[in-house]
Order: sequence, then structure tokens, then C-alpha cells
Amino acid sequence: MRNKLLEYLLLLWNNKKSRAGLIITVFYVVIAAVGQLVFPKTYSLPPSSKTIFLPPNPHNFYLWFGTGPFAESIIVQLIQGAKSVIEVSFLAGLYATLIGMVVGIVAGYLGGIVDNILMGITDIVLTLPSLILTVIIASAFRTSNPLFLAAILSITSWAGLARAVRSQVLVIRNSPTTEILKVLGLSRSYIIFREIVPALGSYIAIHYIFNVESAVYAEVGLYYLGVLPYNPNNWGAMIQLALSYGAALGGKAVYFFMFPVIAIVGFMSGLILLSYGIDEIANPRIRTYNQ
Repeated sequence: MRNKLLEYLLLLWNNKKSRAGLIITVFYVVIAAVGQLVFPKTYSLPPSSKTIFLPPNPHNFYLWFGTGPFAESIIVQLIQGAKSVIEVSFLAGLYATLIGMVVGIVAGYLGGIVDNILMGITDIVLTLPSLILTVIIASAFRTSNPLFLAAILSITSWAGLARAVRSQVLVIRNSPTTEILKVLGLSRSYIIFREIVPALGSYIAIHYIFNVESAVYAEVGLYYLGVLPYNPNNWGAMIQLALSYGAALGGKAVYFFMFPVIAIVGFMSGLILLSYGIDEIANPRIRTYNQ
């Protein structure tokens, strides 16, 4: 098992897209983890007309990206806000992927009435307006707890994966290899964890990254809309505040708007490159075409 994992990590590293994606993603994760320990929670200059919305200053680390409307350091805000965005999005992706994987595998492998019930629930969830439902639930609970917020963001995002996994499991379940394993008397758990799950590994990994991407947009959007408890360091809240100061029209607030957007785009680019790399490794046709 360990050798297979190391082999797969080596494949990821040898692929240009996944290597770039890994480097970018790990960079953000390290910043989010270490930044909480190294940098202060807040850093600001004495507020005045001369210290608010300062442009970037390369001679002072805390002013590299300039200051905001209260003379606070933009770079410190971005570093402190990274933890919330990354933690919640990774957890939401994990919740959605685990639920979708379990529902899809159970429905596809067991079939019959279990399949009908689980797919019936899945179809109902797929018809729900996910954005509106997420906003309503987030407004009702108004929580910033990462575990609960991630659960809210993943409340409907598992359904698409569940149906896709079920389709894949149906193919694997009826394959000659699986039939031989059944004839040999091997248990369901053995077949599922040794035959089905490994075969779906790359497919599930790509969907996990997709769910993380969706959760990033959702969390930033909820903070932008003011649905969640105000956190001045959240990238969505920073964008909302910058726009309220006229950043869309240019002017002094443009840096306060620009750098959170760049932070989001950078993180998303890392995830997208990583998913492209995994897809190339898992899909021989794409790999051959790119070569």
C-alpha cells in the first residue's frame, strides 16, 4: 500500500501541471498553518488620512501590500484569513467526498431496494437550489465554526459525486475480475476496499478537489454577502469592504480589493492545476494526446 502511494506521489511530481499545483497548494497550506504562529493576529498603523489605503511598500514587510480602510496591514489580514478559507474548504470537500463515495458505492454494489432509496434521495438533493439553501441555512445558524460551516457548505455537493460513483461501481461490480472474487468467496468488504475503492482513487481525488474549489467560492461568497459572523480577515469580507469604499471605480481602495482577489485566484489555480495533472495521470488518452 505504501509503495503504491509513493509511486502515485512520484507520478504527481513528474507531471508538470500537478507539480505546479502541488507547490502552489502546499504554499497556501503552509502560510495558513505557520502564519498563525509567526505573524500577529492584527497589525495596523495609527489610523489617519495619511495611513489608510497606503499603496504597497517593498521596504516594510507589513506594508508590502499596503493598508486598508483602518490602516491595517493587508498582508497580515490575508495570512490570517487563509486559515479559515483553507480549513473550511478542505473540510467541506472531505465531507462531500466521503458522503458521495459511501452513498455511491453502497448503492452501486448492493443494488435493489437500497439502490432505489439512496438514488431517490440523491435525485431529490440534486433538484434543490443549492445556493439558496446554503444561504438560508448559513443565515439561520450564523456560525463560523469550521466543522459546522463545512457541513453547511457540503449539504448538497455530495449528490453529484454519489451518482457518478454509483455508475462506476456498477461497471466494476459486473466485471470478470469482481465475479471471480465473488466465486472465490471473498467478502463484500474485501471486494469494496481492495478492488472498487482503489479503482476509483483518481476519480474520487479529482472530485474532492472540485468540491474544495466549490467550497472556497461558497465560503468567500457567504462572507461577502454578510451572511456569516463578520471576520475582517476573511477574503470575502475584505472584498465586500473594499467595494463599499469604491474599489470598483479605482482610487485608493483598489489594492485592498485586488490582493484578496489575487489570493483567491492563486489558490484556485493551484487546485485546478492539481486536478488537471491527476486527470492526465489517470486518463491514458489525455496523457497520450498531451505528449
